[in-house]
Amino acid sequence: MCIGNRLLYVVVFFLLALNSFSQRQSVTYFTQFNTVFSSGDYAPFWLTANRQGISSVSENSGYARFGLSVAKPFSNKDYKWAVAADAVAGYNQESAVRLQQLYADLSWRWLNLSLGKKERVGELSGRSVIAGLAENEVAALMPQSQINGLQELGTGGLAYSGNSAPIPQLRLEVPQYVSIPRTAGWLQVKGHLAYGFFADGGFQENFTQGNIYTRYAKNVLYHSKAMFIKVGKPQKFPLSFEGGLEMYTQFGGDVYMQGRGKVISMPKGPKEYLKAFIPLSGGDDTPDTEQTNISGNQLGNWHLAVTLHTSPVDFTLYGQHYFEDFSQLFFFEYQSDRDGDRNLIYYPWKDILLGINVNNKSSVMSFISNVRYEYLSTYNQSGAGYNDPGPYFKEQMDGLDNYYNHGIYSGWHNYGMGVGNPLVLSPVYNKNGSMFFAGNRLKAHNVGVNGAFGSKTMLVYKLQYTYSENWGTYINPFASKRYTTSLLADISLLRGKGGWAATLSVAYDKSNWIGENVGFMLSFSKVGIF
Repeated sequence: MCIGNRLLYVVVFFLLALNSFSQRQSVTYFTQFNTVFSSGDYAPFWLTANRQGISSVSENSGYARFGLSVAKPFSNKDYKWAVAADAVAGYNQESAVRLQQLYADLSWRWLNLSLGKKERVGELSGRSVIAGLAENEVAALMPQSQINGLQELGTGGLAYSGNSAPIPQLRLEVPQYVSIPRTAGWLQVKGHLAYGFFADGGFQENFTQGNIYTRYAKNVLYHSKAMFIKVGKPQKFPLSFEGGLEMYTQFGGDVYMQGRGKVISMPKGPKEYLKAFIPLSGGDDTPDTEQTNISGNQLGNWHLAVTLHTSPVDFTLYGQHYFEDFSQLFFFEYQSDRDGDRNLIYYPWKDILLGINVNNKSSVMSFISNVRYEYLSTYNQSGAGYNDPGPYFKEQMDGLDNYYNHGIYSGWHNYGMGVGNPLVLSPVYNKNGSMFFAGNRLKAHNVGVNGAFGSKTMLVYKLQYTYSENWGTYINPFASKRYTTSLLADISLLRGKGGWAATLSVAYDKSNWIGENVGFMLSFSKVGIF
């Protein structure tokens, strides 16, 4: 009740502020009612994954969602502002009532400053854009993440995918590509720099109750940065290239062991903010492992995409490579031999996500907008051995990267949902109360297709098939290989008259890990302008 009252006060304050700021301005509203019915051990995988942390792994769940937003340019048209609030109340959810989004944006031309919780999606994942969806009256007023959900045929980014709840942050960004002067539009850039915090400490403490062998963390800080470059001009040349790097850090905070008191308080002074921005080793006030390696939980993702533009279709080949600390950051690493001599060796990237997306722009079979295939491997992780050189054993061995897990922090998740690719099953699936990722060594295949019928009233569909095999972790391998097959069929009706949308989703899992699950989701949305 106390949490609900605090949320209520925040929403009331925001609505009053919104009313004062938006006199004579239009206010966009969005409301949604969603319910899931299923049978099995969990809700089917694709009814839970990549849904901004709102969905639940419980067999049956539901929520009501209501949001308001307003955006307005200043008298100087180069400047504009926007504010939004979005609250969710539900059953069998992470909490009965919570704020999903609450943010304010201030923009100058192509530069934006954003403060608060805001839903975001992964970078350069070859989004499968459905023709005409952006112009639809209903889609134009929906939260952007929901529209992206209709167009996302892939499994999600490796470092960030939109699988978990938004992380509160202060973010300076160039959200859309902007042309570099004097390049005639051939060279464009975008990127961001952000600092924030994880607000899920209470959830971690409650989730791990009863498991004295797992860690949980509170007051953990967050940092991210990214830079992307696009080269090409489709109207002049049929090939375009995109590439870039995104990096994330967990730092600061207090780490506890259930039933054994506080384990450690990580430093969080100005130096730590700098070390999050420029990966550096920890100081004397950090554990030995932090002093030997990189301070905090540092991870990132390389991106590369090539698109062939033709009149009927666009072919996009894209790839991602995940890394942690400096391990696999580049194609080479320093290794120490048995005498302690350091040598530079070539190390190929074996853990990658590769995909191809075919976007149909012609009138032939126009009801098919995109067809996509993805392959994902996180199996290698630099190998099964690891050693830091010491006085008695000077040989260095790099390995045991243990993706998404960490030696101090409980892992790369938010409210139990993985921030990275959801095929590495989130800790919320752990029935033993552990906050660790139990199976991060996997290989997977994913196929998807989407499209639409109509314009004013649109019938949008998405079909997706995913198969994965998982070997656990190097430290705790599974006794036998786990496999999961997941199917999804989405049908959404967006009707401009009345501003409403209805979605029916049917999903199925067959797995020797998460069981055999079958279920459906019903969703009704209403959007409009006051």
